[in-house]
Amino acid sequence: MKPSWITGIILTAIAGATISAISIFQKANQPSIALTEEWIAIQVADGDSITVRQTDGSQMSVELCGIDAPELKQGEVPAQALSNEAKDKLLKLVAAADNQLMIIPVAKDSDGHTVAEVMAHGQGDTEISFQEELLKSGLAKTRLGEVECPNQIAFENAQRIAITSKAGVWSQSNLEFP
Repeated sequence: MKPSWITGIILTAIAGATISAISIFQKANQPSIALTEEWIAIQVADGDSITVRQTDGSQMSVELCGIDAPELKQGEVPAQALSNEAKDKLLKLVAAADNQLMIIPVAKDSDGHTVAEVMAHGQGDTEISFQEELLKSGLAKTRLGEVECPNQIAFENAQRIAITSKAGVWSQSNLEFP
């Protein structure tokens, strides 16, 4: 065998192994959720949960990725008021979008809910991020956890706006989140 022929075989073997490894990696990291964008909102459960439906009738429960809204707790007036405000804000965002939402699935949580970024078409070519709107209003806090949202940096920037203006949860120091 000529040395150049041996080099060619080795390079071909390396290229084949690399392509196989990339293929396996891509299959292992594919989301188990179909990346279908257009959904219809049918229910807002609270400040960070929505139930959506596709035109074929399939439904899914969606938790907004990267945020926590105040939980409704009996007897805790500040938390209860902000919990209601967060839900109302989410209802208004859904209504402004005529219930037509873009769902960008990120993962499934332990309860089987889809964790996703939720957006709607705004005026012109703009997209409205529900997470950013809730964060800028001070009606949610960013949540870092096992799921990393694609727009986490934008969420953190939106939260800084609320902190600076002391909006919502940032006007009260004693509120707890789940």
